[in-house]
Order: sequence, then structure tokens, then C-alpha cells
Amino acid sequence: MAQDEGTSDTGTSAPPDAAVDTTSNDSLAWAGDSLGAAVDTIGPPMDLDYGYKGFMWGTPLGAAIPNLQYMSEPVFIRDSTALQLSGYLGQKDVVIEYVFSDSGFWKVEIHYALDPSDYESHLELFTQIERSLSEVYGFPQTTDRIESGAMGVHDVVNIGFERAFYFSSWNVSPVKISLLLNSIVQVPRNDLNVFGDDMSIMNLVYYNPDYMIMADEIFVEEPMPSIFDIY
Repeated sequence: MAQDEGTSDTGTSAPPDAAVDTTSNDSLAWAGDSLGAAVDTIGPPMDLDYGYKGFMWGTPLGAAIPNLQYMSEPVFIRDSTALQLSGYLGQKDVVIEYVFSDSGFWKVEIHYALDPSDYESHLELFTQIERSLSEVYGFPQTTDRIESGAMGVHDVVNIGFERAFYFSSWNVSPVKISLLLNSIVQVPRNDLNVFGDDMSIMNLVYYNPDYMIMADEIFVEEPMPSIFDIY
């Protein structure tokens, strides 16, 4: 889905250009909402050791998350194990999910809206976000780049696909940061996509492995049915 210059699908108003924090080295953030802020002098510590944007790692499900500028109110998803918000991070149309385990809050997923027919814009957006993260957290610890262009002649009947897999990760102990692009764009490019518009994704994830804990489920093994019951 291409980004709407006015409002997102949830009705959240796009931030005005005048609100951009041009002094911050984190171009993903807006004034007063910086990923790079190390300490909040009037509240709890705001760096990644503590949590994400003032929400502490390990906080149990049901606790109120801090308000994020230009984002909607959170709603429960994934059988009520995650909270989802929609709106804008910088000038990018995003969906943000706060995910909980049995140990509490452990992960944030940021899903970026992508134009399903614009392959180059996917690569440009990944590069832009990667550069912004590197300005705050240093060069990526891990990178991976795979691209595969569509081969042969294609028309509306015989289609091909341009593909790219980009991945970068940072280790900001105790937190891991991962940025992933899986781009699949139909060739020829048009609005009539055979496999729909949801083939490409780009996600930015902050997660704390110390809270990646789920209680072991107890399975009761049932006896196999008798051969006489089967036949």
C-alpha cells in the first residue's frame, strides 16, 4: 500500500512538516520522541536498557503503554498477546506492535507500509532506515543482501518477479535490533497483481532476549487407535 500524504487508514493525521526534529541524529524520530534520548531527567531512564520509548521490558500485559505522537490508540491483537498502534513514525506510515511473553513485554515490531509495485522504493527505504539506525547505534553487526531480477520476457499472462532480501542487525546489549526487507514485486508492474499486494514486508524489531520466555505447555499423549478402529 502506498503511503497517503494526508491520513493513514486508521484516520491518524499525518504529522506536519514543521514538527520534524532537525537537530536529532535519529531521523526515525520526531521532536520529543527520540530513539536516541539516553536519559529522561524527570522520569525513568529512557534508553534501551530500560525499555522502548519509556515502556519497561518485562512490563505485564495490560499495563498502559506511553502515548506515542502521531499514533492511534492501542488495540489487542494475536489472541490478546500484543498491542497494535497505527500512524506515523517520522513521515513513514507504520504499524507498531508491542508483544508480550509470559515474562512480560519483550519485543516491539515496526511494520512499514510499502508500495507493492515499486521495487526501488523498497530498497531506498531500507537503506534510509539502516543509515538512521547506524547514526544512533553504530554500524550493523550483521548484514545480508540478496537480489534476484526477473529473467526473460514477461507480459500480462506470463509474469515474473523482482526479489530482494535485505537484513541488518545491531547488538545494543541487552537489546537486539533487526531490520528486515523481503521484497517481491511482480513483473510487469501494474495494479493487477496475481498474488495480491501483500507479498513484500519491511519490519524493524527491537527485542530483549532476557524476556523471551514462554511457559512450557503440557501435552498429554493419547494412545494410538487400534488397527481395528482404523479399518
